[in-house]
Amino acid sequence: MSKHALISVLLAFLLLLARPAAAQEVADWQKLLAAARQEGVVVVAMSPSQARRNFFLKQWKQDYPDIELSLTNAPRSFVPQLVAERSAGKFLWDVYAGGPNTGISLIKAGLLDPLMPELVLPENQDLADFGGADDAFFDPEKKYLLSLVIDLTAPAYNAKLVAPAKAQALGMKLLLEPEMKGKITWYDPRTEGPGGPFLVLIARVLGEEALKRILTAQDPVFVPNLNDVATALVRGRALIGMGSKPREIMVPFKNAGLDVDIRPLGNTPETAYRTTDGATLAVIRNRPHPNAARLFVNWEMSKRISALMAKLTEYPSRRASVPPPDPDNVPIRGAAYVDAQRDENDALMRHWQAELKRLRPQ
Repeated sequence: MSKHALISVLLAFLLLLARPAAAQEVADWQKLLAAARQEGVVVVAMSPSQARRNFFLKQWKQDYPDIELSLTNAPRSFVPQLVAERSAGKFLWDVYAGGPNTGISLIKAGLLDPLMPELVLPENQDLADFGGADDAFFDPEKKYLLSLVIDLTAPAYNAKLVAPAKAQALGMKLLLEPEMKGKITWYDPRTEGPGGPFLVLIARVLGEEALKRILTAQDPVFVPNLNDVATALVRGRALIGMGSKPREIMVPFKNAGLDVDIRPLGNTPETAYRTTDGATLAVIRNRPHPNAARLFVNWEMSKRISALMAKLTEYPSRRASVPPPDPDNVPIRGAAYVDAQRDENDALMRHWQAELKRLRPQ
């Protein structure tokens, strides 16, 4: 018996043990598997995380070797691209597994279907383990865009060049220090991507006047990718980097044996925002492979995959039942963090993106 067949049998057995009504659920699951295999492929647009991409490709192939997983990093122009494709009669995408800001744009363009009707596994239908629908869904209607990761992201700094005691004492005000002029490297916040949410964090913590000063008087350097942020920090061209967490962007340099000490500014509500790490989940309207898409979303949300992904990628699962990979980088219990990627803050981010394009068009 193949590995994926064994997994299907074990899943069926567990469902039967769980509830008397599970016999019908087993039949429904087997029917879904057969239909997904007939379609033969699921097409997923995702965030540019190499760790998550590698995990998806390896684990999916182990579980469902007879269904192709087509993964593409969603470009910054993903939403207008979909609109243009559909105007030409092309329906190419099944699932969106990227950041919530692009996801919200997909909702506003009418390109997503509600997620809950796609959830067939009982463990996925009850969202209590995800913190409840009100917290887990990142869209106002709480039905389209589900976050699977809950993490903290703060500005990173080079602890070999900036005294940690000073960074700890100043927090976000470190960005306003005179020596930081021209020494802040930032994943271009004018575009879709991990740089934009920092606009919200700074505005909420320091105020919008301070944000404007940082964007203009401090002369931050905008770059098009995370590798540029990491390289600038490692080489000392930047003292502060904004775009992702140090543990993610430093992996290639540590693997190369370089002695680097790049740290997050903190894990408090005054230094970090809560983030999904680009791991929200949604189904695209009029998808070409509906059964394979349903299989994928149930697979990714499952407890087994949530635990494996947290362990192998170091992205903390939103599921409370899955231990965090980095216990030192978890939200402080009871603290009120900025959810920079939620709809109410998405509007603030887009306001400042438009303002920034006016202030710094190039």
